[in-house]
Amino acid sequence: MRRRYAWPDPPHSIVLQHVMEQVNSFARAEKEHVLIIADEVADQDDHRQKLWEYKRDGTPGYQSSKLDRIVDTIHFAPSKASRLLQAVDLIAFLHRRRETHVETDDRARRVNDRLWSHVKIRVQHEHVWLP
Repeated sequence: MRRRYAWPDPPHSIVLQHVMEQVNSFARAEKEHVLIIADEVADQDDHRQKLWEYKRDGTPGYQSSKLDRIVDTIHFAPSKASRLLQAVDLIAFLHRRRETHVETDDRARRVNDRLWSHVKIRVQHEHVWLP
């Protein structure tokens, strides 16, 4: 990011923006509204401010969109207190591991593939962002 931009945004902020754009797009297609609940992070207030700006002005970048299907604000919760957040963490870890790691143990690869087969039917969007 530093090689491409003089003042790069933090990678977590960029990925969160991309995820919110995808969630908003999915909600629009389903004619629904969504509430965002995320794991706690240090800069929660900054993310809330960004969402407010994205809802008002649109997201930055060449595929700008107003996040009009996201209601309220981003709600942050500790993942240790939420089984749903723990499940999302596990799915995100498994996806990233399968996409970015060359598994040398065939048993581990088979287990990861079997685990993925149980959640894949519910996954709406798959991508690993590489800056």
